[in-house]
This record gives sequence, structure tokens and C-alpha cells, in this order.
Amino acid sequence: MPQKETIDDTFLKDNIATYDAVAKSLLSRKIFLARILKRCVREFADSTVEDIMYKYIEDKVEVGTVPIAPDKTNAVKKIDGDNVEYKTLTEGETTFDIRFTAYAPTTGEPIKLIINIEAQRKVKPGYSLIKRAIFHGSRLISSEYNVEFVEPNFDDIKKVISIWICMGSPNVTDSGIAEYNFNEHTTIDSIKQDKINYDLMQIVMVYIGKDPELIEDELLKLLHLIFRAKLNAAEKKDRLKTDYGIEMDNEALKEVNVMCNLGEGLVEETWEEAREKTWKEATLTHLKNMIKNSKLTLEQAMDVLEVPIDSRSVYASMIR
Repeated sequence: MPQKETIDDTFLKDNIATYDAVAKSLLSRKIFLARILKRCVREFADSTVEDIMYKYIEDKVEVGTVPIAPDKTNAVKKIDGDNVEYKTLTEGETTFDIRFTAYAPTTGEPIKLIINIEAQRKVKPGYSLIKRAIFHGSRLISSEYNVEFVEPNFDDIKKVISIWICMGSPNVTDSGIAEYNFNEHTTIDSIKQDKINYDLMQIVMVYIGKDPELIEDELLKLLHLIFRAKLNAAEKKDRLKTDYGIEMDNEALKEVNVMCNLGEGLVEETWEEAREKTWKEATLTHLKNMIKNSKLTLEQAMDVLEVPIDSRSVYASMIR
């Protein structure tokens, strides 16, 4: 029987690195980061997108002192944070992290947040994506040692947030956002801790489903438009400006165009559907050739190819 893993994997292998690099480069622009933070991180819920962009997201040059010029407020700008790792379109890397530092608005001293955003294409990579996200969050905390704190000053540990933008959904059609935090459950009040002592990691999983008609959340609508809507780059550019006031510069437009050219076939369930179709077509061809050239019955040919019992009626109908 033909092997699924050997059928036309070239497209995926050749293009996934490019898709990942472009998607993450696009997400690293402040206008998109600000909207993600406002929706997914409770510390920013009451802030404006403009304030998050220009006051609270840190970059190498200045923090909170970038002027909000009327003609630049909604311009698409790429973050230049001290921990940002940028991959070019041709490096062939798939393990890209957008890491930067932001300051949450508080009444006292700003709370420094280390935030990691992953553009995750596969929602079913063969292991628990949540566990991987927790590992990334744990690694972010451990990386603070000798940078943000030294022993025994553990009170200086900063909160980390790992946000995963998944270009697909576990149930294919629906979109949604899931949040995971540390919570306290005690049997007596006297041992309760201040939340600041344990609220040190937040995991957010953002799933972009296939069906835009089922999406009500504003951020999910925006992400669906960018990554999954079946529109060309010019149409997406117009929608971003009309619906969200986001203006795309030439570099950003080029990145959107690359993603549009690669198409939705790089989203996990769509690729699997296409590959399954190719596999069925190959199996059908093998069955026909064996019946014709080896004079086998359909049942005998399916036995030789080890066609699953529950799939045989489908192939029988196709051959008839």
C-alpha cells in the first residue's frame, strides 16, 4: 500500500520555513503585538492600542517616549526589542520566537513583562502543545537568572507570558482563545499568599479556525484576515486599512503577499486533507493496475495493499 508520508511532502518541506519566517516577521510589528497584548494579557486590557505600542512595548532606543504622530499612529512598524530574533525569508529556520519586553500599566512602578509569541502552524504536532508552551514559559523564567535577579533576591523575578498564535484549530472550524495561569487553592486563609508571589506565568493559546462566520472576537477576526482569509495581498491591505485602520508598508505588504502565494495549504488540517486525497488517488490507481495486470479481484487487490476494512466500500464505489 502506498505510504502516506512519502507522497508529495516536498511542498511542505520547501515552503514551511518560509511561511513561518514571514508569519512571525509580520506578527513582530508593534501594531499587531499591541492588539494581541490588549486582548490576551489582562494587564493591558484597559490600555489603548496606541499606548501599548508607544508607551509599554520596549525597544532598544526608547521606552514610552516615542511620539504619537497623527500620520504614524497606525503605521505598521516592526519591533526592535533587545531579545527579538529575526529570521530572513531564506534562512530555513522554523524555531522562531518573538521575544520582547513590555511594561504593564500600574499605579506604582511598572511591572516588567517578558512576553514570548509563537506563530504555531501545527495544532497537532504529535505531543501536547500546552506542555511545550509551559516549557517555553519555564525557560523564559529561568533565563532571568543573573539578568533580572540573583539569589537570594527571588522577589525580583518578572512575570512571563507565552502567547501562541496557532494557524489552525483542534476542531478545524472554530476559533478561540484559551488561557492558563497559576491559581491558589488553600484550606485556610492564614496561609494565603499575595497574588504577585505566584502570578508569574501565563500561557495563552490563540486558535484561528477555518470558518470566519463563526468568529465574533475582534482579535480572532484580524488574525483570520491576515493568515487564513482567501484574499490576495491587495485585498487584505484594503481590509486592514478599512476595518482596522492599519496601514501596510511595502515590506509588510510583501510578507502578506508571500503568505498568500503559499496559500492555505500550509495550515495543518488543509494540508492533511490534501495529502489524504492524494493518498486515496494513488491507492485507487494501484488497485486498478493490479486488477487489470495481475488479474486479481478487487478484494484480493485490497488485501495485497492492506486497505483498511472500513475504507474498502469507498474504494469499491470509486472503481465501479
